[in-house]
Amino acid sequence: MFQISKLSWLSRLVSISIVFYIFVVTGCTVKLISSYDEKTDEAVTDLHKKVETFFLSIESQEGLPECTYENHTAFYQEVKVSVSAIELRARAIPDNDITIEQVVLLKENIELLEQLHKLGCLSKEQVKPLRINFNSGFTAILKLELAKKRGD
Repeated sequence: MFQISKLSWLSRLVSISIVFYIFVVTGCTVKLISSYDEKTDEAVTDLHKKVETFFLSIESQEGLPECTYENHTAFYQEVKVSVSAIELRARAIPDNDITIEQVVLLKENIELLEQLHKLGCLSKEQVKPLRINFNSGFTAILKLELAKKRGD
């Protein structure tokens, strides 16, 4: 009789262990990054359109007086406000450190672009690597947001 109750106790322990294991594996998901944010996705896409429009404008103005920084101050003000709003939103979302880092880099690149433009008009040869750099930054932010959406 002692053997039966010992076996019964062991059987219950194994059953409890299996239930606990299933609970831990399926019920407690550890999440180390924020969820997808549609507003960030849309804002970054909109900012990309503004920057690309600027590059197209600058390329078409090469050699013309309209290419100067003074004729594009409204663009710089607008994109600074946009990237500031994206950064503010990113900082308000918990566990969003990677997106914040990417947005801060984008913000710094906009500031560097402005400093470069203050030195003089940008040529098509200068715009090409700038466009590649900005597109890489935009792509990185959007890839991360889309990976969050898929749950990767």
